[in-house]
Amino acid sequence: MTKRKDLLLKITLTAIFSAVVFGLTFVNVPLPTGAKVHLGNFACVLAGLLLGPIVGGVSGSLGMGLNDIASGYSWDTFLRTFIVKFLLGFVVGLLFKILIKKDKATRITLYSLTGVFFIGFVGSLILYIVSPEYVSKGEVVPFTKGITVSLFGVEKVASLSILVPIFLGVFFLILAGLVFFLAILVKKNKERERVYLAVSTVTAISVIVNTLGEFFLRWLFKGIALSSSEAALVDSITKLPSNLITGVVTILFVTIIYLPVYLALHYAGFDKYIIHPELKEIEDNNEEVKEDINELEKKEA
Repeated sequence: MTKRKDLLLKITLTAIFSAVVFGLTFVNVPLPTGAKVHLGNFACVLAGLLLGPIVGGVSGSLGMGLNDIASGYSWDTFLRTFIVKFLLGFVVGLLFKILIKKDKATRITLYSLTGVFFIGFVGSLILYIVSPEYVSKGEVVPFTKGITVSLFGVEKVASLSILVPIFLGVFFLILAGLVFFLAILVKKNKERERVYLAVSTVTAISVIVNTLGEFFLRWLFKGIALSSSEAALVDSITKLPSNLITGVVTILFVTIIYLPVYLALHYAGFDKYIIHPELKEIEDNNEEVKEDINELEKKEA
């Protein structure tokens, strides 16, 4: 009976997070290239961190896959989403489960490697954003023009190119401010700092997996749908900026929201179903609760 109850609760939690993913994917900022910056990835990653790889993967696949169907997208978009979002939730859940139990030296090594790789990965995307008119020639466009084409469309290049450096400056200023705010929150709590580092690291890795998966599967499936590999490549490249921005938004939201949601589930009695980051403050609190219960039992006896 207990096993059936546990299975039912896991299915219920998966359904709840699938619904959350589905709903938050509608919270988006559309771009002229047809792509959008949305919060669906954030919900998918959060599910993986809290409930493990299977729930995270299934929630992402079902939630964003059904969102694609509801939005009227073609089969190739749905199939790509179904595969990539499962990988997104699965990878982050699996890595977090492994990383949180590793020794300090292993964690620091992984953090460093991830940081270096992520900076190189993001830098490559920014420096080599290309437009359709240049892809056919095999050339890379100038940075400002390339990112303007990718974000706003060819017809807006002349009027908006000058705004791109300002846009990027404001964007990364906000990013730096949020990171600084987060650093202030955790600077006096080494345990929480460890958890935040683990969360942001595995989320960054999952963002890379998601971006690469989106790019190559869009190229593959679009190529089949359009019967043109070149047209599919152009479409894949022009969607890269939205993937990058969505990834940064995902890392920020997950890093800030994860711990409060985890603590809420912990104190609500869902310990059996969530991944535990082994926070000492929670373990100490659990010991205090056990002592209080023992004292009450002694008094009643």
